Amino acid sequence: MNPMRWRILVGGLLILAGVFAMINAVTGIDLGGFVWAVLFVLGGLAFISVMASNRNHWWAAIPGFTLLGIGALIGLDQIAPRAAEQIGGALVLAGIGVSFLVVYLLNRSFWWAIIPMGVMFSLVALILLDPYLSESAILFFLGLAATFGVLALLPIDNGKRTIWPVYPAGGLLLVALIVGIGASDWAGYIMPVVVIGIGLFLVLRAMRAKA
Repeated sequence: MNPMRWRILVGGLLILAGVFAMINAVTGIDLGGFVWAVLFVLGGLAFISVMASNRNHWWAAIPGFTLLGIGALIGLDQIAPRAAEQIGGALVLAGIGVSFLVVYLLNRSFWWAIIPMGVMFSLVALILLDPYLSESAILFFLGLAATFGVLALLPIDNGKRTIWPVYPAGGLLLVALIVGIGASDWAGYIMPVVVIGIGLFLVLRAMRAKA
């Protein structure tokens, strides 16, 4: 960001802070929370403008969208504290997740950004749906499995697809299945069947390979 833009940004922030301070002095209404919310949002927009001006500055997307998420949380806390308590964490995590999604979209060779993006969005789903599900942890593992499943479909190895993401995807899917089954009354019957099925698959695959 060139010096002129920084001066405009800092000057605008000072004007905004002065306006809020004047309102507080005249009306007695404490707008401190809104001031911080606006400052975080403007800080996020500043980083995003750096990214938008030069795609090589992809790193600016991470603090940019993270600050936007924090600003949204602070603003929501001022408007609706109960809602902020319930979904505030999801707003911040969603901002971080979006930042890594943007990093990947800016440069498709940065396939690694898909992994933290998937982790953040899985945590968002966990927070939002936890009050409605008896065993919400399964969502986290399903989200991680889906993340590696997406990697298996993307050209991440010199423009070619690779098979290694299938293994963590399968392992995480199995963990999600175990968690889901563990919460069921049929766990004592289903778990042995699952274990036997996996064993048979491994044995048959080994025999086929030997033949």
